[in-house]
Amino acid sequence: MSNPIPYKGTRWFKCDLHLHTPASKCFQDQSVTPEQWVQRAIDQGLNCVAITDHNTGAQIDLIKVAAQGTGLVVFPGVEITCDTSKVHLLILFDLEKTTDDVNDFLIRCGIDRSMFSDQLASTTKTIFEVSAIAHNSGGIVIPAHIDEFNGLGSISNDNLNAFFDYPYINAVQVVHKAFLNPALQTNNNEDLRTYLNEYYDNPSPVIDYTKMGEWYRPVKVALSKKVAITTFSDNPHEPKNSKHGLDGIGKRFTWIKMDENPTLEGLRQAFLLPEFRVKNDFDTKSNPHTFPDLWIKSISIRDTTITGNISPLEINFSPQLTTIIGGRGSGKSSIIRFIRGLFNRVADLSTLSDILNDHNEFYKHTDQRTKKGVLNSNSEIEVEFVRNTVLYKIRATRITNSQNQTVSIHKLDTQTNQWELVQSEGFLDFFQYEQYSQKQIYEIAQEPNSLRERIDRSIIAMDSLKNEREVIKKEFFEKAASIRTIQQQISGKGRIQTEIADLNERVKLFQQSGISSLLVSKEKFSLQKEIIDSFVTEAQRKEGELSLLESSLELPDLSYEIFEERHSTELKQSSKKLIEGYTELKKQLEEIKQKAEELRMEFETQLSATVWKSDFDQNQATFDQKREELESQGIKEISNFEIISSAKTQKEKELEKVIEIELGLASEIGKRDQLQADYLEKAKQINQARRTYIDNLLPTDKIKVSINFLRNKADFIQKLRSIIQRPDRFEDDVDFLADKCFNGNTEQKINEVREIFRKIRRMEKVSEVSGHFENLVRGMTDAQMDELELLLPEDEVEIKYKPSGATSFKPLSTASAGQKTTAVLTFILSQGELPLILDQPEDDLDNRLVYELIVDRLRQAKETRQIIVVTHNANIPVNGDAEYVVSMNSDSKTLEVLYSGSVEQANIKKEICDVMEGSEQAFDMRSKRYKQIS
Repeated sequence: MSNPIPYKGTRWFKCDLHLHTPASKCFQDQSVTPEQWVQRAIDQGLNCVAITDHNTGAQIDLIKVAAQGTGLVVFPGVEITCDTSKVHLLILFDLEKTTDDVNDFLIRCGIDRSMFSDQLASTTKTIFEVSAIAHNSGGIVIPAHIDEFNGLGSISNDNLNAFFDYPYINAVQVVHKAFLNPALQTNNNEDLRTYLNEYYDNPSPVIDYTKMGEWYRPVKVALSKKVAITTFSDNPHEPKNSKHGLDGIGKRFTWIKMDENPTLEGLRQAFLLPEFRVKNDFDTKSNPHTFPDLWIKSISIRDTTITGNISPLEINFSPQLTTIIGGRGSGKSSIIRFIRGLFNRVADLSTLSDILNDHNEFYKHTDQRTKKGVLNSNSEIEVEFVRNTVLYKIRATRITNSQNQTVSIHKLDTQTNQWELVQSEGFLDFFQYEQYSQKQIYEIAQEPNSLRERIDRSIIAMDSLKNEREVIKKEFFEKAASIRTIQQQISGKGRIQTEIADLNERVKLFQQSGISSLLVSKEKFSLQKEIIDSFVTEAQRKEGELSLLESSLELPDLSYEIFEERHSTELKQSSKKLIEGYTELKKQLEEIKQKAEELRMEFETQLSATVWKSDFDQNQATFDQKREELESQGIKEISNFEIISSAKTQKEKELEKVIEIELGLASEIGKRDQLQADYLEKAKQINQARRTYIDNLLPTDKIKVSINFLRNKADFIQKLRSIIQRPDRFEDDVDFLADKCFNGNTEQKINEVREIFRKIRRMEKVSEVSGHFENLVRGMTDAQMDELELLLPEDEVEIKYKPSGATSFKPLSTASAGQKTTAVLTFILSQGELPLILDQPEDDLDNRLVYELIVDRLRQAKETRQIIVVTHNANIPVNGDAEYVVSMNSDSKTLEVLYSGSVEQANIKKEICDVMEGSEQAFDMRSKRYKQIS
């Protein structure tokens, strides 16, 4: 995203470094003023321009004056024509150079003042000689339009290779994108030939395949030498016009990464790292850098024992790579320790007691007895943090330690430029970043599976996948519990059947006593009475519904308090009619309700006079008479007949319900088994998401990361022990089960492990485990067995590395400490988008590993995330091309910044050389000795 917030360090500048002014005789409109020229450059969005008129520096001073206060950076320069081949070279000089300086250079090259500004003027000196003079004068040499007229096409192959081998030929200007294709065959590319002739308005002689070959050759050599390929406009007056003009300014350009205040040294540094600092308009038209969503802008440390109490220590950071350097005792690591303390990010140190204790002893009130702790009652730590282009300020005051401090968050309102307090609880957690020391990285290398959580945090869909897995797990447990309830319910089926059979036998006794027909009739009449009673009850319920409906038809009038009288009078007439209508409906409904009650009572009256009622009463009377006769004969149970009959009916209903439940059990078991399968499938989806993420990481031919499905043996053992609730003991049994699970396809083998538990629960004898373990399993709860059914080991994160010179990858377990650290650090740098803070990660690493892996990964990772590195290895700020370097003062008694800026600044380069290379003299001596070795 774009970033309106100002920041420190290098950034991209839109540059057109081949431009002509009316000082060139071939400039079409000689009336163009310096102010018009500068405004055109600004209108085109250019940040940096170079005045490169033909063989003159006449307008440099005028353009520089016109550009003052506009922000446009103007490099003095010239386009010089060399020897008989008429090759054009762009020569650029320091910003402070003037017209006189450029003209003096032309005279040193042998161009007479009388020929200044003439495109046809040339020096008799070769491109080698002119380049040497330019280099010795502090200038930069860029061969101009090497793939067209007056380019390098006329130079022989030997001279071309020799020219590009000069250490100060690091960039060229290319006009045609087609020539950048390494597979280009110019001898038969008719489309290209046609394009070139049309581009140059059908020149005479025409451009043939020979000429195309000449133009292609220098581009091919430049690509092989890996010099910077730039594109500039050469500001044509109009297309197909060889003269120069105002409209052509900025039509072609190159994005060049330099310090926030561009310099010639910044250009030089950019051309030394073209892959990371130069993007021509073939590559991109827009600014190449995308700012991270989160990045730390600065830290301010006030009134601590190591910063003093006079003024706060303020450190700025680039949104890309910032390196903090300094000699031993400079306190460079303290800066990032304050960041960790403010945000209380110590969860990742929970297993690293030494590092955690060191942090706790640092970020706390000073203990006068032990002299530990750097804070006092007035200490303040303040971090500016950018989140989604919004600037926040996080401040810690009243600090006792990381857990006991007052933290406030303010947001900058860009409209008022005022800070607003953010009240949201937990908002601090949104300012995420990662922080590692060398020891942390080494510990991760001992157990690469600890990277799994880090991988998961970087996968957008992972939280959703894990939540879905948890939902399945919960549903499985609920379904398993439900099935056990069903099994308990149907376990009483046999008892109910026995009870029904017993009741049937007792009913037979009544049948044998001579009242069987009466019993049948009585049961039949009883059932019929239930049906009629239900019918009458339903009619009564309908009457109740009518009563409720009647009471609900009371319609209140409108409230006229807020209406004007003329409106309320009018509305009252309309509402009155509606209310009266509802009143009438209510009366009608009362009549309907009374009618319904009359109909029911009429039915009950008619029922009492029916033959059925007479037969029902006769049956009941006959039954009562017969019961008295039998009781008088000694058959007393007849008095319990109705109870027995009712119990038999109830038990038969219970049996029907149990049978119904039993029929659904198979379906429920099927659903539970499907949930178990879904749980496994979700684990596969999680594994696939991890694999896809790893496959899409920045590739490296030295490190290989694999995500092995369900192969984390340590995780399996930990989960199994958690289920059986035995953190120790039963080592042989647990080891046997783990070996069985991982000896083959884990997805299949884990079912064999579960089957051992099932057999034990079924009281079957098993020989694989001890008797004590069998007793433990038999005592497990059903809930524990449910957990066992879903037991799946986590995926294994496997890291392999390829030693220098080797052809195959080796497991990390066989690597040295340095190789392990390198592998893990390379992986950490290859994934994630959160700000990354590293404290001297190069400890234990040799310079070769740092350069071959870490530096390259730093340069790529900083394109998508902020990285802050405390380091004492020169490879990281120099070859890692740090956007911003903070050099701490080793000679100060307090924490103090000595210099800050980019690598192209002289004082930063000197400090890197002195602190990290052991002084310029030591570096030069090693350089000379290396040359002797080579």
